[in-house]
Amino acid sequence: MTAIARTAARLCDANDASIYVRDGDSLRLAAKHGSLRSVWAVGESNPLTRGLVTGRAVLDTRTIHVHDMARSIQREFPGAREFQRRAGVRTELATPLLLSDTAIGCILIRRTRVRPFTPKQITLLKTFADQAAIAIENARLSEALQARNRELTGTLEQQTATSGILRVISGSPTDIQPVFEAIVRSALRLCDAEYTGVFRFDGGLVHVAAHNHTTPEARQALHEAWPQPLASESLVVRAIRERSMIHVSDVQADPATPPSVRARSRLLGQRSFLVVPMLRDGEPVGAIRVARTEPAPFTDKQIALLQTFADQAVIAIENARLFKALEVRNAELSEALEQQTATADILRVISSSPTDLAPVFDAILERATRLCDAHLGVLGLYDVGRYGHVAHRGASPEFQKWLFGPAREQDPVTGLGRMIRERQPIHIPDLTQEPAYRDRNPARVATVEIGGARTFLAVPMLKEDRLVDLVDKPHGQKHQACPGIKRL
Repeated sequence: MTAIARTAARLCDANDASIYVRDGDSLRLAAKHGSLRSVWAVGESNPLTRGLVTGRAVLDTRTIHVHDMARSIQREFPGAREFQRRAGVRTELATPLLLSDTAIGCILIRRTRVRPFTPKQITLLKTFADQAAIAIENARLSEALQARNRELTGTLEQQTATSGILRVISGSPTDIQPVFEAIVRSALRLCDAEYTGVFRFDGGLVHVAAHNHTTPEARQALHEAWPQPLASESLVVRAIRERSMIHVSDVQADPATPPSVRARSRLLGQRSFLVVPMLRDGEPVGAIRVARTEPAPFTDKQIALLQTFADQAVIAIENARLFKALEVRNAELSEALEQQTATADILRVISSSPTDLAPVFDAILERATRLCDAHLGVLGLYDVGRYGHVAHRGASPEFQKWLFGPAREQDPVTGLGRMIRERQPIHIPDLTQEPAYRDRNPARVATVEIGGARTFLAVPMLKEDRLVDLVDKPHGQKHQACPGIKRL
């Protein structure tokens, strides 16, 4: 534009040349060349009025040629009196910059002496006007294209970020931590922030789930500040409590921000805040916060993007919950199926061995130790105060010698003794903490130190709340039995 003004002044033999661009109801001085004084500096605007040569050229969309401004001012251009006096201008020529028959500005050349421009110079100035119009339109199109490119680039970055987070969600259905960390990285970059954090609400306290603090001091400060109760004055907690977005352009100048929050923000050097709650069915499950060190509002696009991230975080949380619930349900069904299969297997052994109990005992011990994740299992028979082992699973040769020795009376303080007396399952998490072991009961010492057992579970076989009779004996006496399962 300046080059056009310079060339126009030189080839048209003018003292100066100026190019104006229409901006609504005013003309903005876009370029100037020459030594004549001007009321407006480059970039400033003057009124668009027919009282000025430039304004009339634009409004009438025609070339205005004033041979002597001193004679024409009073009658034609009263608004230019002061301008003409200060600059000493006598002859002016203005031609509009036309774009599709619409004036988008004008080019003005001036002389300090009364010397009208020649037809050739007028034609030349129109050529310069066409060039200026093309240059202005090219600049406008270029700026529009750059703006569109920036918009498309920003949209692409946002879509890429949201797609990336969705990929993390699909690739980590039960672990939401990678999702939170991906949100922190994307929000930090796309929201033009210095601080980002994702917070979880467990129904009582608000915890930090992910953040971008890297220095030990910042991490320590974060650790000391969180978790916080729902009554806290923190902007994050407030957004969760009120279930609404909080946007503060300058926390230090915001009268609604509590003094404690302003003091902490001043200490951390944070000025602008945007907090979006994460809501599931209207109930808060957390929030995402971005902050800047300089006071500046976040854009509508950044606010919408952070809301999208919050929605994605809720999806990740819900997916993890559903996947975990499904895993628990599948585990329960698998365990139930395994137990039913084991029961059916034992019933088949019973039906195929109606007179021989050894295969039945072995089948029971095998299924019991496997389903209970046990390393050792024994089954014994009870007969008039004495207990004899008849089957085992996983016992070492040394422990087998002790197990299959003579039947022994059971001390009522041991697990087996209690089971026989109480006729209910006995579970001992740690045999070494049992009084019988501390008192060095032989049975308990052998079980722990020879058998290598620590956790103990003994279950009686009952019928109508009585130990089951297994084998008839003379004189009306009967054998009774119960299995005991010992786990290392």
